[in-house]
This record gives sequence, C-alpha cells and structure tokens, in this order.
Amino acid sequence: MLSLPLFLAIASAPIDHPHTYLLSVGGFPLGKNESVERFSFSTWGAQFGAVCRIPRGWTIKAGSGATPDGVLEGEGSLGATWFAERNPRPLRNLVLITLYGVIQHEDRGAVPATFKGVASISTDDSNHHDKRWVLLSYRNVTLIPARRCPA
Repeated sequence: MLSLPLFLAIASAPIDHPHTYLLSVGGFPLGKNESVERFSFSTWGAQFGAVCRIPRGWTIKAGSGATPDGVLEGEGSLGATWFAERNPRPLRNLVLITLYGVIQHEDRGAVPATFKGVASISTDDSNHHDKRWVLLSYRNVTLIPARRCPA
C-alpha cells in the first residue's frame, strides 16, 4: 500500500505517454585545472532501461525501484580518468531512460524535480589540490529520442 504523500505525488504528476531517450550528462561548471571526479542524480518519474556505455576507468550506476524515484551515478577511479571538459564525450548517450511525464525543473510540493544532483569537481594544479561540490539539474542532462542504445 502506498503512503498518502507518495500516492498524492503520483496522482498529481502529469502523466502522458512514456517517451524513451538516450541521456547524456554534461554542462559541468569547470574552471582552469578542474576535473569532474563523480556525479550523482536523483531522478523522479523515470525508468532506466540500459547503461549504454561505461567510460574507461569509471563506474556507472543507474536504476529505479518500484516507486517513481531512481538514481544515476558515475565515478572515476583515478585522477587520470576524471573529465576536464564541460561536456565529456564519454558521457554522451550514457543511458537509455524512459520518462513518464514532463520534465519537472524543480521540486513542487511532494513531487521532486525530474533530475537533481551534485558533482564533485577537483582542482589540481602545481600549488594545491582542492575539491568542491556543485549542484546539477535538468540543465546538465541532454535527452535525444531513441528506442535503444547506439550500436
């Protein structure tokens, strides 16, 4: 049995025909000598169908439970595998995802944003090594209509 807040969230979410996409991650706010170490998104109203690629030296985790929430995470194993580009090519066409409603840009009451996350950004230059966390949103996700992962 669903709890009342979860039931209300499901009932209030606009439902349309599901649409399947290839999801890419990018638009990281990187400065000079910065790299993406890891990223993590919580999702809402999405079902992951497949991880289409795993970048060399990275771990990718994607999934959803029996409820509308899910997760997409990626983590590089060493500094040499971290991405120093705003839109890393290895994170294009990363997963196949089906959305069951319109993309919700922000939390609204009991219904969370469709994509909400964080990224760990590392600064590594000759003088110091530092890490900062940045917020991620639907702006860091690109969706291209697709039925399956690219060959």
